[in-house]
Amino acid sequence: MVLIDFHTHRKTAEGVVTPRSFGIHPWRADEEDATSPEAFREAYGKEFDEAEIIGECGLDKVCKCDWQTQLRLFDWQIRIADELRKPMVIHCVRAFNELLELRKGHTGRIWVVHGFTGSAQLAAQLFRAGIWVSYGAALLDPKRQKVRNSLRDNPYPFLLETDESDAGIADVYRAASETLGIDIERLSDTIKQNYIALFGQ
Repeated sequence: MVLIDFHTHRKTAEGVVTPRSFGIHPWRADEEDATSPEAFREAYGKEFDEAEIIGECGLDKVCKCDWQTQLRLFDWQIRIADELRKPMVIHCVRAFNELLELRKGHTGRIWVVHGFTGSAQLAAQLFRAGIWVSYGAALLDPKRQKVRNSLRDNPYPFLLETDESDAGIADVYRAASETLGIDIERLSDTIKQNYIALFGQ
C-alpha cells in the first residue's frame, strides 16, 4: 500500500511519497526584492526547474504582508507554473474569489489548495475552475466536523497531507477512511490515482 503525503514541512516516514515543491509563500512576500518577473525567474530558476510542484504560494488576507506584493509574486509564480507545465500547491486564506479570478485564462496543470477546511460546495466551485483540494490533520480534530462533512460530500478528486502537523500521514489516511466509510487500501488506491492524474494532463 502506497501512502502519499501531498504537502508537508516535516521529514516523511520511510516509504511515504512526497513531491518536491518550491515557491515563495505569501507570508514571505515582503522579503522578496525581485523587481520583475524575469529577475524573479532568474533568481530561482534552478529551484523551480527541479521542483515537481510550484508552491506553496498564494494569497492570504490575514497575514501582514502587503496585498499588492502578494498578488504580484503569485502572478509571477503562476506564469512559471504555466511555462513549466507543473501543478501548483496553493495557500489561500479568505481569498477564494481572487483565486478563482486569477485561475481564469491559465491553461497550466491543476492547482491544489492545501489544508482545505472549506465546504464541499466551495470544493465543487474550485474543481470546476481546475483547482483541487487537499485535506490535512484537521480531519483528526473531533471538533472540526465541517471538514469531515466536506470530505464526505466532495465527489471530486482530492489529496491528503500533513503540512506542519506532528501527525503522521497514516493518521490522516485513517481519519479520512473512517469519514468516507471505506478501508484504507481502497482510499490509498484512490489517492494514488488522483496523484497520477495531477501530473498526467
